[in-house]
Amino acid sequence: MRRLVISLLLLGAVAYGSARWYLHRLEVAVPDVGFEVALPASFEPLVAQIELIRPLHEKKRPNLPGDWLDRFPEGGQTFGHYVQFRSRKPLKDEYQTIYVQPLGEFDETQQRLAKQTAEFIAHFFGMPVQLLKARPLDGIPETAHRMRDDEQQILTTWILDDVLRPQRPDDAIAVIGLVTCDLWSGSFNWLFGQASIIDRVGVWSLHRNGDPRASDEAYRLCLRRTLKTAVHETGHMLGIPHCSAYECCMNGSRSREESDRQPMEFCPECQPKIWWTCGADPVKRGQALEQFANENGLTTEAAVWQRQWAALQHQP
Repeated sequence: MRRLVISLLLLGAVAYGSARWYLHRLEVAVPDVGFEVALPASFEPLVAQIELIRPLHEKKRPNLPGDWLDRFPEGGQTFGHYVQFRSRKPLKDEYQTIYVQPLGEFDETQQRLAKQTAEFIAHFFGMPVQLLKARPLDGIPETAHRMRDDEQQILTTWILDDVLRPQRPDDAIAVIGLVTCDLWSGSFNWLFGQASIIDRVGVWSLHRNGDPRASDEAYRLCLRRTLKTAVHETGHMLGIPHCSAYECCMNGSRSREESDRQPMEFCPECQPKIWWTCGADPVKRGQALEQFANENGLTTEAAVWQRQWAALQHQP
């Protein structure tokens, strides 16, 4: 655990997609999920809730060639490790709001996606979310944009360090920017998104999520991909690293195919981190997410959340 704290403090940026900044590159250890941290007795009710949902979640399947863990083995982080990392101080005691900041120009369909994403994040983390007015992406320095495959890409670190962090509100538990253009980092050719654990800022893009205007089905696919990336990056801003224990929205991903295989929900090790650090009520959270999913045609996810909140109430 001591080495985990060092590694996470050094982890300035975590990208979701084709690549990211790796813990193991620092030659520091991440604890294996089999080694648990003892929690005080006050955590017993929450731990009991964890055990109610654990049977509903699938253990991490064997890696396919080229998958994230096949290329970059990671040890993961249990709920107990997370509590210890946070020094038993939930973020809700310091910060109150998640901010979604659209950057650049958005057409009507993209504005709808941004609004739905802000609504979903509020249900997912159980915290107030403020969707800010879109800000222009102008004054981009030459070093922060380029053309690749006839598409403009914006440098993620410029957005994080020069656009979002200087104007981060004092009460922000996280500020996540949303763009329609493609992204790249200083080291990797493209990214779905990137976030800073230390600075509580992140960015993700609609660019690689498909054309939401093509059909109703294409819109739902784009929405599903957008929501998954949004909560994944927000999870990183809350101090949650990649998950290696379960099929989980906090799994790392190196491709669109791998990302699409992963669920939208967090697993029984990552999800209670939200309950605790954001103060989210597990049952009310599940009910709100089920309703959102049903209203937006996400039937598979709706069934997951229905089973989950029912289990938390000891219902069959």
